[in-house]
Amino acid sequence: MSGIAHLVAWCKREREQQQGQLEWMESGRMQVGTRDAGGRLTDTTPEAIAEAKRKIDELDRLIARHPEVK
Repeated sequence: MSGIAHLVAWCKREREQQQGQLEWMESGRMQVGTRDAGGRLTDTTPEAIAEAKRKIDELDRLIARHPEVK
């Protein structure tokens, strides 16, 4: 397997993982948050959803650059 084939395979696995997390966040089964210095939790799920979508788009572009790799 060539280096490009390994990279495309990794991109496909990463895309599947991001898609799964995105579906969980959008359905409400998963939330993402951060704690401030005082221990208060801030829900950052909307930002995490946007980031997952951005990553999926980038992975799709990388995968599409190498259609010869199945």
